[in-house]
Formats: sequence, structure tokens, C-alpha cells
Amino acid sequence: MKILSRALFLLFILIGVLVAVSNTQTVQLALWPLPHIIVMPVYLLVVAMLMLGVLAGLSMGWWAGRHHRRRAREAGGEAARLDREVARLRAAQAASQPAAPSGPAPRDQRALERQSALVAPELGTRAARGPFS
Repeated sequence: MKILSRALFLLFILIGVLVAVSNTQTVQLALWPLPHIIVMPVYLLVVAMLMLGVLAGLSMGWWAGRHHRRRAREAGGEAARLDREVARLRAAQAASQPAAPSGPAPRDQRALERQSALVAPELGTRAARGPFS
């Protein structure tokens, strides 16, 4: 895509240079409310009219997209408000919940002790006496 856009850009530049070289004659431009007559080469008039057309098209496109920009701005504000509300609710939920115990629940702890006593009884007595006794 980048190559295609560069090739088209070069093609338009080449066409512009050819128009400028081919149309060096002068033309008189008289705009009705202005009392002056402007004398300029034809290629300058063509380029000026093309630029005016491009600017008119850009401004019309910008004007047509105003509804979409307004809707996107409103949606962004709503999303930010909802994010703040979610953060507030999460903080309130974390504050209302009691602290979780660091180890397993007492019932699970007793089950683990019984299981380890069945699997390796000497570990249970050694742990009670100390590691090097």
C-alpha cells in the first residue's frame, strides 16, 4: 500500500510539472467585486483552483463528520464515568469483605495433618521434637 501511494504521488507530481511546463501563457483574471485584474500563468490558475477544490472537499468532509465526533466524545465521557464507578464499587467491596485467612481453613488444616500422619508418621513426631533431635 505504501508503494502504491508513493507511486501515485509521483505520478501526480509528474502530471503537475507537465501542466506547468505546457501552459506558461498568461491569463487575465478579473473577479467581479474587485476592481483589479490579476495577470498570471495558466498553470498557476489551475493549481489554485485545484487547491481550492481540495480545501472545499476537506471542509465539507469535516462538517459531515461532526455528528460522529460528538457521539464519540459523549461515549468516551460515559466510558470514563463507568470506569470510575467500577473502581469505586471494587474499593467498597474490598473494604466490606473480611480479610482472607493466610493459610488453609482450620478444617482443611486438620485434614492435612491427619493425612501427613498417615503417610509419614515419623515426620509428625520429628516435627514435634525439632529438626535436629
